[in-house]
Amino acid sequence: MGTHFDMYVLEPVVTEAGEESFPIDVLIQSIRDYNIAQHNKNPIVLAYVDIGQAESWRWYWQSGWGLDDPPWIVAEDPDGWTDNYPVAYWYDQWQDIVIYGTNGNSHVNVTLNEGFDGIYLDWVEAFADDDVIAKAQTDGKDPAVEMFRFISNIWQYARFDATNADPDYLIVAQNASDLYGENTNTYESIIDAIALEAIWYDGDEGFDDWTNTNGFNKLTDDIFPGWTDEVLGYLEPMKGRFPIFCCEYAQDYAGGTNATYVYTVRAATNGFIPYCTRRSPQRLSTTPYPAGYVPVDY
Repeated sequence: MGTHFDMYVLEPVVTEAGEESFPIDVLIQSIRDYNIAQHNKNPIVLAYVDIGQAESWRWYWQSGWGLDDPPWIVAEDPDGWTDNYPVAYWYDQWQDIVIYGTNGNSHVNVTLNEGFDGIYLDWVEAFADDDVIAKAQTDGKDPAVEMFRFISNIWQYARFDATNADPDYLIVAQNASDLYGENTNTYESIIDAIALEAIWYDGDEGFDDWTNTNGFNKLTDDIFPGWTDEVLGYLEPMKGRFPIFCCEYAQDYAGGTNATYVYTVRAATNGFIPYCTRRSPQRLSTTPYPAGYVPVDY
């Protein structure tokens, strides 16, 4: 693949309807083979999985599904992402889709079968979503407790209970740093690391267009006032407990050095492991890479 990062987060692809035969296992192995041959490192390869939202383009989606049907689909995405639906993740049917299997398939089983080292959990933040909270109140549930139980179920199944369980299976949470304070001991027992987006820099356009210059170098506080200090406050007690990754939408561009500043100062002084890119996932960012890396775009 021409890159030598220590960790990759990949869309599994085979969980998309119509892409079940995509050779994701071959892609994963090619990444490993290149890194081992060229740099004597076997990288960590994680599968991106949205555990807090149903997505209508996935293998499990059924014709006629929509809000409240099935009852665990509770709303449309609050940020306007089409075909994404926050879910009441404590329902058995959703946990079967994610963990245990329905019609012989599940997200976690895919990660185990295809050779991933673990899972990168998006939308852990569902526990703090207003519509999910309202559904939890109706169902007599505590959404934070149920999120911990859900992730614990993933951990138990992937490491011990699945047919091809992996005792070293990794769980990385995306965002939702406020969950840590709900139960620090439980968090540390089932989550191996956390990854944050846009602590300092974000983009307000360019989500599907790499060339859009509004897709990076926007101060996150200008979009969400007070965000940076709030997130840094949540992260402070996590420092030294487990790895903290940060994905900053920052670039060295038009004479500016925002990405360099993230790598050398902002992330470095906080002990975070950084990667700077643009909002669009269409390419790898090369402006710049972290110190010591010179990968080639593919």
